[in-house]
Amino acid sequence: MQFSHQILTNPVARGLNVLGDRWTILIMRDAFLGRHRFSEFREHTGIARGTLTSRLESLVEQGLMYKKPYSTAPLRHEYRLTQEGLALYPWALLIWQWEADWADQADAGVPQVLLHKVGEKHNLVPACVCRHCGEAVHYDDVERVDAEIDDQLKVSEAALRKEMGSQRRTRTAKVSKDADQSLSHVVDIIGDRWTTLILAAAFLGLQRYDDFQQQLGIATNILADRLKMLVQMEVLERKEYQTTPPRSQYELTEKGKSLYPQTLAIRQWALDHLPPVPHPYKLVHRSCGADLAIDVICNTCGEVPAVGEVEFEAP
Repeated sequence: MQFSHQILTNPVARGLNVLGDRWTILIMRDAFLGRHRFSEFREHTGIARGTLTSRLESLVEQGLMYKKPYSTAPLRHEYRLTQEGLALYPWALLIWQWEADWADQADAGVPQVLLHKVGEKHNLVPACVCRHCGEAVHYDDVERVDAEIDDQLKVSEAALRKEMGSQRRTRTAKVSKDADQSLSHVVDIIGDRWTTLILAAAFLGLQRYDDFQQQLGIATNILADRLKMLVQMEVLERKEYQTTPPRSQYELTEKGKSLYPQTLAIRQWALDHLPPVPHPYKLVHRSCGADLAIDVICNTCGEVPAVGEVEFEAP
């Protein structure tokens, strides 16, 4: 798979190289829920043994997990999150909240309420805020501007392509009815690198097929398939803007716009935890004029929720 230089240096794309796969997302879900052993991941995700082995090895290699022995005869390991892995907890809370807001609760079994156990226990709705001014960030509050590239941060094309790797991705898969179905709806949307990149481009104002293709360097058959899926999932709406010849554009629905915070969370994690790489443009928060950086906070107490401070109230 070939990527344009702009995609190779894009922080969202670099984050998705680690997370842009449905099985990886479900493994991270389980890890945040306190599941650490191979058998637990197998049981709750319904993933094939070979695929699970591959994804766990990749997460260890990427520095999000480490192996910890729990038995010596025979030798058995469990998989624990590193600090870099734990730093994805805000992103996990955002996608969990999105699933609670938009999925069919009867089918997904997702908890309706997150509870924050800091001080007096209270409801937690994760909010994406500007790290500089503290205001909530929405997709239309952000401006894309050309960036000055520091020569000292330039990285070779070969190094960037090596980082992106060639890991196989699975957009759809048959999952056992006995597997944990939580996050199944959001994973159907974001469990694919190209789908989330199309969404990220839509958040920057792109709407037309040719613009997506040029910006992302995506193959036409893949682009057509992902746009069709996003329309079917009611994340994008197809609207005709020209009749002769017929031409359509793709506009974000309210459901689509609500995915913006989790996209920003992936971007921020990449900026904070991956080696710096210059990108030809940057994002600026219009409200304060600062380069965009976000935090995910509890909208009740204003604190950043940490692993172990949140519990789920069953539906």
